[in-house]
Amino acid sequence: MRNISKRIYLVLMILITTPAISDNGIWSGIFDINGNGAYDFTGLISDNQATAYTKKAKVVYSGTINKEKKILEWNLLMFLKNGSYFGKANIKVKIINNNIMSGSWVTSPAKDYGNIYLVKLDEKEVLNVGEIINKKWETVNSKTNHTLRIKDNKILGKDENNCNYYGSINGISKKIYKVKIEIASCGISDGIYKGMAHVSSKNNINKLTITATNKNFSLFLNLN
Repeated sequence: MRNISKRIYLVLMILITTPAISDNGIWSGIFDINGNGAYDFTGLISDNQATAYTKKAKVVYSGTINKEKKILEWNLLMFLKNGSYFGKANIKVKIINNNIMSGSWVTSPAKDYGNIYLVKLDEKEVLNVGEIINKKWETVNSKTNHTLRIKDNKILGKDENNCNYYGSINGISKKIYKVKIEIASCGISDGIYKGMAHVSSKNNINKLTITATNKNFSLFLNLN
């Protein structure tokens, strides 16, 4: 009986003292497509929700995260960047030392596949959520110019095609914002888009990146 009690005590102590593996945060790295690459990949995870994007492959992702034992699984819908839905992606990775993801991925209905390697972004690279979000933002390196004015975490904006943007952006974790944007007066792109955003800093320039989707289309905005 004493031996059983000791074993239970040891198991409990291991569970209590072993640090939990955290996948929440912003992950950035590379992946290949059918052995060709490398392509950039940035993913945001908050609880079991995820968004992601790759600038080079021009894809925006939205979906959920599942954890089974030591495997983390991304189940994502795929959209052309600022375009329509076209398929699904399944990514399976192991988390190493709480700051590295390494694994593989596959898509459907097209059977593309590859390896993926991600690192959690350094604390200094991504700014904490807060009042810094409340300002005028304009798109950079975009075919269509956008201007968003954020005040009291409310979004009001327009692009050069006279599409209107309304919504909200609020912190859901230390580094990640939850975004809800309605596009109006823009034809087939009209609708409500939900997703995530973060503000990164490089060379004293702050950059706001927004990825959001609905069931048909994606929205990708890169602003400063």
